[in-house]
Amino acid sequence: MNDHDFFEILGYLGNPRRQCKLDAEMPAKAQAGFESRYARLTGVTPQPDNRNYYILHEGADKWGVELRVYFIAIPNNIPPIIRNMAVTPRPSTIYNRRINDNNLVWRLIEHGLLLSDIQNETRIRNLVPTQFLADFNRGYQIL
Repeated sequence: MNDHDFFEILGYLGNPRRQCKLDAEMPAKAQAGFESRYARLTGVTPQPDNRNYYILHEGADKWGVELRVYFIAIPNNIPPIIRNMAVTPRPSTIYNRRINDNNLVWRLIEHGLLLSDIQNETRIRNLVPTQFLADFNRGYQIL
């Protein structure tokens, strides 16, 4: 994935129509490292809330930090780069797609996504470098 693809994805997920939700779950041993990195990238210290940020019980079958982006997509109108990485989310939610790629999600966090059920479009847009605004807008305008 190149930078043009990334910023198109960011625009697509940054559109409020996607109702983009960012979650993190991890064993307690990964908490300090996660919180430090997240705070450095966002300026926000995360607080476990069992809604978007979960610390798992001891013995949970998790290797480390697992980041998830849930969103609503019109199946026939997903950019190919996202279509190839999106999977079906947990049942009984409003979301019809999920991305599990930690490397991508960290980059999305670096560019404005927060642990939340709703993302702040202005925050995200303000972190897009000028040379990639056209890519961001192309993704944003996909209905």
